[in-house]
Amino acid sequence: MGKVTLKDLSKILNISVSTISKALNDSTEISTKTKKRVLKTVEIYGYQPNLIAKRLKSGKTFTFAVVIPSIQDSFFVRVLHGIEEAASITEYNLITCSTRNSYAKEVETIKSLSNGLVDAIIIAVSEETQVKQDFSHLSGLEDEMPLLIVDRDVKSINCDKVLVNDYEAVLNAVNGLISDGRKSIALVSCINNSSVGKLRTKGYINAISNTQDTIIIEGSEEHIEKELSSLIAKKNIDAIMALDQESSLAAYRVGKKKEVLTNKNIAIIGYASRVISEHLTPKLTTIDQHGKKVGITSAKLLLKRLDKFDGEFESVIVNSTVQKRFTS
Repeated sequence: MGKVTLKDLSKILNISVSTISKALNDSTEISTKTKKRVLKTVEIYGYQPNLIAKRLKSGKTFTFAVVIPSIQDSFFVRVLHGIEEAASITEYNLITCSTRNSYAKEVETIKSLSNGLVDAIIIAVSEETQVKQDFSHLSGLEDEMPLLIVDRDVKSINCDKVLVNDYEAVLNAVNGLISDGRKSIALVSCINNSSVGKLRTKGYINAISNTQDTIIIEGSEEHIEKELSSLIAKKNIDAIMALDQESSLAAYRVGKKKEVLTNKNIAIIGYASRVISEHLTPKLTTIDQHGKKVGITSAKLLLKRLDKFDGEFESVIVNSTVQKRFTS
């Protein structure tokens, strides 16, 4: 058989062209069993859709964009992997853009993408955008195309969202430290300007408000290392809650240098990729945000919207979990 067409697949599977097309686009109208059957047949016969003809006929690009703050952030890399995995079984292609946490770059990127280049956008807004609190470049965009906000909530924008339970995750982690008998827990953060950082800080404050005094260190890695070194030298803390990868590694370096990790004089819970945390000695207990799951969930929700779904906007929460290792 030469180049396989949708009509050929229709005869092979004994189902309509429309059903095959919907299955390839992960439509909610099609059962999981039928989708698997279609995908298996597509793989066997090497079907390749004629995207040019389809674009001309539908007026769609069959491409959506993923706009993230950084390609060096391990969480967003995992989110991107999840999005790519979910999109790979559909006819949609991806454009990935990094704003490098710049407001100006984000505005420029959204302006370019919304000019007919893509059919939809998934975005995690930059830290600088959150500091400015200027979301005018996103306002009204959801009326022109499907828009999904991931991880960093923008309450003023009404669209589909996939978020992480940052507040509850830190609240539960700190309560766990308290239950383990930790009497003086410090919080360290390099992301105090972001909505995510503020939610995590709130979780910490609410967890210890009735039992301990708050000890909060915010700023650069160098500042965190200096302040923690002083606190540990004075034996003023017995645990550290770190809110991001940079502050987690800063806390770990200080603990390692002061030789307070192996004997568990200091317990650390942080945010870091599994690759990093598992290869440290001693290993680091972390909060796993399940970035790949966040990405898969985001892509599926966006694809559902692209499949002419015009229901109410949805907000999905992906729960983080503590991956307990040796230092806490």
